[in-house]
Amino acid sequence: MIRVSNLNKSYNHPDMVLKNVSFNVQKGEFVYLSGPSGAGKTTLFRLLFADIKPDGGQIVIDGLDLIRAGADRLARLRRQMGIVFQDYKLIPNYTVFDNVALALEVAGTPRQQIQKRVWKVLKVVGIERKIERLPVQLSGGEQQRVAIARALVNNPKIILADEPTGNLDYEIAEEIMRILYYINSQGTTIVMVTHNRSLLQRFKRKVFYLDKGSLQAYVWPD
Repeated sequence: MIRVSNLNKSYNHPDMVLKNVSFNVQKGEFVYLSGPSGAGKTTLFRLLFADIKPDGGQIVIDGLDLIRAGADRLARLRRQMGIVFQDYKLIPNYTVFDNVALALEVAGTPRQQIQKRVWKVLKVVGIERKIERLPVQLSGGEQQRVAIARALVNNPKIILADEPTGNLDYEIAEEIMRILYYINSQGTTIVMVTHNRSLLQRFKRKVFYLDKGSLQAYVWPD
């Protein structure tokens, strides 16, 4: 599903942010990108949905070479990906329903279908009773649930999540992890950025660990 080969990124600085990073993620896997602050996690995250370009190397997602692909093909791929950010990125004056529905509206989905799909994903994340609330009326955990629902509403093949539990207390973070585990159990590939070692130990999956731009893979022992 995801193949990264010899990836380099420097931001025109002598020190490389990423150095010859290579890894594979299989269809239906749940993997973590981890490492200390400044290790290059966010840069790698942005590269995976072609928000920025590398200085060298290759990224192939679902058979598409992101470096060589044109804008139209990248746009089609992004519609098959759900992106979850640490700071939620909800539109403040949109209701829960409208925040989740926006991606479908942009794609020209019929209104009746939008209502069914939004209601379905809000039930999955357990926020359907607050469908008419504004983001300011929600807790941090509830806002993250909305952000996950928004990422899920297009039935993506892949979800990329950047520190989705970073602003939440541990109990709420566990609830978010259980939601992501459920989504993964339905066949969606998930790549999650986190530096939270407690979550890595509690919810064990393969970890791609970045440190000073270099990457190694390991699995937490039982």
